[in-house]
Amino acid sequence: MAAALLGCSSGGGSGEGDGPAVAAEDPAASGGEPAERLVSYTSRLPIAQYSYTEAENTAIESAQQLLTQRCMRSYGIAYEPTDPDREPADSTDRRYGVSSPSEAARFGYHPNPDASRDTQVDLPKEALSVFYGNRGASQGSGGDLVYKGKKVPDAGCFGQSIGKLSRYDDPDGAAVASRIATGSYQESLDAPAVKEVFRKWSSCMRKDGFRYASPNEPLNKSAFQGGEISAEERETAVADVRCKEATGLLDIWFKAESAIQRAHIQENVKALEGLLTAHREKAAVARRIVADG
Repeated sequence: MAAALLGCSSGGGSGEGDGPAVAAEDPAASGGEPAERLVSYTSRLPIAQYSYTEAENTAIESAQQLLTQRCMRSYGIAYEPTDPDREPADSTDRRYGVSSPSEAARFGYHPNPDASRDTQVDLPKEALSVFYGNRGASQGSGGDLVYKGKKVPDAGCFGQSIGKLSRYDDPDGAAVASRIATGSYQESLDAPAVKEVFRKWSSCMRKDGFRYASPNEPLNKSAFQGGEISAEERETAVADVRCKEATGLLDIWFKAESAIQRAHIQENVKALEGLLTAHREKAAVARRIVADG
């Protein structure tokens, strides 16, 4: 969950954390039926304002890809960067478990396979060693990696490109933000309002024949973790979403966690402002790299 907010990913949330959930239309919906609205919670939590914005993330990824391309070219290897603006299919936010009726009916508790980026690098095997360097090599393998008589960076062209921008990172500030993003979720489980709405959700689920004390129980059920998606898993997930909607669980949980995060943010303002400054500086450097071509 912290990674979803902070791990070199976009966030750009407003940090308000109290309004109704922002909904985005599902472009996959078709056939004359009203499009399902995809609800966002993670990007609207208060700590999300200390993540990179989408524009900053795009600039940084573009700069990393451009630096990688330059490096690969110095070895005589043609490398075409991926388009950082190419987004995977939209999917609902799962910080509080499943929330989309259509995804629950199709995938149960499994992730939407269409919502992940294809990160495979299309290069010949020898060229991949230049791209990745010694990453993943067994310890003690020893020796420099050489390609056509030229030494390859230990981290490869890609790792070297990331390293050139990572000097602008703020590890201490990022650790504070990550701790808040992760800790607030755990603390929210003990919030009285969340405990109460869990009880209501559990009662709702019992009416459909499912006995779970909290939404995390079916989410983490081992029978729902395998490769196959069973009818039971789909039926449970559909009932789960329906009971969340009936009890207002998602908004109640979101508001409780938002309040917890705001309190922690106030206790760590200096560190978080430093993190925000580092993000802006890194993005500015990335934009200059892209502008230089």
